Amino acid sequence: MKILFAASEIYPLIKTGGLADVAGALPVALRKKGHDVKLIMPAYQGILEKVAPIQKSINLGNPFGVGDLLLLETHIPENDTPIYLLQCQALYEREDGPYVDKNGLDFEDNHIRFAALSWATATLALHGSLIEWQADVLHLNDWQTGFAAAYLESWKVKHLPVVTTVHNLRYNGSFDMNQFSSTHLSTELLSMHGMEFYGRFSGLKAGLVYADAITTVSPTYAKEILTPEYGDGLDGTLKAIQHKLTGILNGVDYDQWAPEVDSLIPENYSIESLTLKQTNKLALLRENGLSEDLSKPVFGVISRLTEQKGLDLVLQAMPAMLEKGARLVVLGSGDKHLESAYLALQENYPDQVSVRIGYFEDYSHRIQAGIDALLIPSRFEPCGLTQLYALKYGTLPIVRQTGGLADTVFEGTDNANGFVFSKATSEELEAAIERCMTCFDDKEHWQARQINAMRCDHSWEAVTDQWTALYQSLIEDA
Repeated sequence: MKILFAASEIYPLIKTGGLADVAGALPVALRKKGHDVKLIMPAYQGILEKVAPIQKSINLGNPFGVGDLLLLETHIPENDTPIYLLQCQALYEREDGPYVDKNGLDFEDNHIRFAALSWATATLALHGSLIEWQADVLHLNDWQTGFAAAYLESWKVKHLPVVTTVHNLRYNGSFDMNQFSSTHLSTELLSMHGMEFYGRFSGLKAGLVYADAITTVSPTYAKEILTPEYGDGLDGTLKAIQHKLTGILNGVDYDQWAPEVDSLIPENYSIESLTLKQTNKLALLRENGLSEDLSKPVFGVISRLTEQKGLDLVLQAMPAMLEKGARLVVLGSGDKHLESAYLALQENYPDQVSVRIGYFEDYSHRIQAGIDALLIPSRFEPCGLTQLYALKYGTLPIVRQTGGLADTVFEGTDNANGFVFSKATSEELEAAIERCMTCFDDKEHWQARQINAMRCDHSWEAVTDQWTALYQSLIEDA
């Protein structure tokens, strides 16, 4: 099958979260199965230095009045995946991140920036003659490409099937109505059954309503978003179109995330050489100047520091564990008050707590290899990737039972591979950490749980058959 895959970020070119990991790995896995996948993404500042030399440039004109949109044909050197980069200096070449400025505020023209990406995506999907390659399926991801489904709808022509994947429903890409005219979309789409969203217009809602199939990144999250608690104002819309909705769990690129082959950790290890994980633990403690007592557990956090991720609960539950000799290693950034609170915890326990604000890919690998347990007490979690990485490294996740965490981490069963609690309270989290510490003291029991974790197969190869079946069914129905 020929699949056009559109995303606003793709690893290893640019990454702010899990979307980039998925967009970087799923197309590669599909290509390994023999499918013909091409990517499209904006040419942000610095991206051209990370790709192969440009083979062809196609001028799509100046539909938004901000300068010509150029489609640059190239490929990603690391995996040879073909990619079209949408170049427009006024829209994409900025020193800050892909979505927000240096103050953490959304760019005021994000509606134009991602309408342009969506328009180019829809144009490419409809007019394969532009690149002498006609897609069979268009795969959109999150609100930034959701407008593409609206363009195809507004052009009122027969077009290829469209899949929209929701990585996080909370980010719905909604904008003020006075900005709508600049997208050049038809006002016919502005109904409650279209892309209108509580008096605004939403790129994500467009992607949902006008898609032929909707996927989320885990089966449990697909059920949760039909409820007011998790639906973020879109549960009514999703209930009306739930026949299009399915949950397919994200995979992991084990070429990047496996302790046997990871070049970013001090010592490689496997199930057969699990004791070598201790070398990584000691190295992590030394790197951070923490107490080197290997008989006590080391907990980790690798996350955006937000209340969505339940990181306020960790602050409440952790001091009691630190008093018992535990250590805590934190990597992340987010809400300023949470950043300050974690730095204060580090000040109070300088020999037991290390906090780094920011995100450093190589350091996140060293943490996964060096800690004993990973804390993920999320209030909601569409899929979660850090727990999947942790499992592979024999690092036991402590998770709240929600979304993809509920689908991948188990306790109290023969295949127990972590620790699970149900209510988002510091008391329940503290009880789960207590169970973890008790298990840690029973080395035989702990190692059995580590082996269960490391045997879990969450490779992309394991899930591509589900994607292939979905694409095939859409093509057959078209």
